[in-house]
Amino acid sequence: MPETARRSRWIVVIAVVLIAALIGAGFWFAAQFQSSAQQEANAKAPTPGPVFAEVMQGSLAGEVGFTGQAGPSTQTPVTVLPVADASLTVVTGRPLAAGATASSGQVLTEVNGRPLFGVHSAFSFYRDLGVGDRGPDVEALQAALVARSYPLNADGRFGSETATAVKRWYQDSGYEAPTRSAASADKTSQGEGEKSADPSAKVPAAEGYVPVAEILAMPSASAQVVQGVQVGQRLAAEGVPDFILGSADLVVTITVPVTDLGDVVAGDAAVISIGGTEVEGTVGDIRPSGSAEGSGGSGSEGDAEQAAPEVTFAVIPKTALPGSAGRTRVTVTKQIVAEDALIVPVLAVSDRGPDKNVVTKQQADGTLVEVPVAVLGTLQGEVAVEPLDEGALKAGDLVRVG
Repeated sequence: MPETARRSRWIVVIAVVLIAALIGAGFWFAAQFQSSAQQEANAKAPTPGPVFAEVMQGSLAGEVGFTGQAGPSTQTPVTVLPVADASLTVVTGRPLAAGATASSGQVLTEVNGRPLFGVHSAFSFYRDLGVGDRGPDVEALQAALVARSYPLNADGRFGSETATAVKRWYQDSGYEAPTRSAASADKTSQGEGEKSADPSAKVPAAEGYVPVAEILAMPSASAQVVQGVQVGQRLAAEGVPDFILGSADLVVTITVPVTDLGDVVAGDAAVISIGGTEVEGTVGDIRPSGSAEGSGGSGSEGDAEQAAPEVTFAVIPKTALPGSAGRTRVTVTKQIVAEDALIVPVLAVSDRGPDKNVVTKQQADGTLVEVPVAVLGTLQGEVAVEPLDEGALKAGDLVRVG
């Protein structure tokens, strides 16, 4: 009997353990499965905390940004005259680099071993210039010599003073001054000169002059080289510019699709960002670009959508732009709502009644306080405000927006 009792006790213990295990397993499986209501309740996000934005200080203005190219306001393509009695015209020295500055009276480059001088003139030079010649071309040459401190009277008459200055001009530039026979000079001058010749005086065998192939008209006294020349480059090809000179003053030229122009019109104020500095400017005339004027025809509808008409305009700086040509950023100001004001998102301003607006500011200890403000203006989701109590709101404060 004792053995039977022990067996009964073991049976009871095992049964209890199995029942406990089944109950525990039931609770575990129940915990793994949730009703749809429980799942939806667990999926809800926690209650969000307040959202803040920083108070900024500056100007609230409507602006349009463009990318443009800074460069000379005007550009003049130049073709060198072919050298007489030469099989070709080629650069033999003094290469002219793009971006360099050229001045009136300076040697621009060397062609066939001879200098090519740049001289400020409103028109191209059209003849050789020597003793006895007179005219506006002589006066332009004399003005360039005077500007380089050669002593003479710029009266439009090529006389002995001008001949002496020309000789020194060539020598100072590292070249021998050219000469021609007096007979040739007489044919050109037809007896006109600074000083009348004595018929009994002996005529010199040769005298200095400036060949037309060695003098080149420049559009201004100083110019920027937009496209230069290199040693070995052939010149004087008809219809092909050998190099390009630009005016010394720089503007920013912008070409954009007309749809990107927005409300920008000539006369709008602009800010040019170049070389780490900002320069104020003004929008110039807006014209259809070359590609826009040449567009059109019977293209497909898809081509018409892609070929949006373009416009080109220049932004003229109020002061000289620093540096040289290059890409730059231009911001055109269309509307100024407020200047040097505190700016907050429109969501930060709460209406508490007629002419009663507040922003909710977070204090240093984390608590919130309402600050009464006056609304100066609104633009594109931002508001310029001024606290009614001086110092109650400043740049860098956090205001509640949600």
